[in-house]
Amino acid sequence: NSFCTLLEMGQGQSAEAPAAKTPTCKICCACPEERRVRDECFIFKGAEACRAEIDGFYACLLKEGFTQEQVDSLRKASPAK
Repeated sequence: NSFCTLLEMGQGQSAEAPAAKTPTCKICCACPEERRVRDECFIFKGAEACRAEIDGFYACLLKEGFTQEQVDSLRKASPAK
């Protein structure tokens, strides 16, 4: 459960994603659980050992309604490419 999903539920919206979902928070606040898992893995194991965690974080951002272009831009700016 991401922070964005919790915000949606607090606003009386359904937790199910509509076909064209619009993000309910900034990209920096989205997917906090996936971000934490990614960051911990990266710190302790390095980027190469954490491909699944890194990819899971980006997949979560897409699921939360961010565009592929936004996610790719974040991926390019990230040290864990």
